[in-house]
Amino acid sequence: MKDRPHDEAVAEQFHADLGYAAELLTELRCNGDSAEQTILLRQMAKAFGQGEGWSLAVAEPKLSSI
Repeated sequence: MKDRPHDEAVAEQFHADLGYAAELLTELRCNGDSAEQTILLRQMAKAFGQGEGWSLAVAEPKLSSI
């Protein structure tokens, strides 16, 4: 098995299961700290092919429609 970065694996999971990504986002918004939210946003940006300017404000409407 070829090793790959954790963010890459998580991004692939988010891309494959948008419901999971939405649930995790909701959970971290309610109970997560800012460091966890930063990591999640980085992984979501990787999953959904967005650049560095990607933000929670952009992600929320897309994920909440799931």
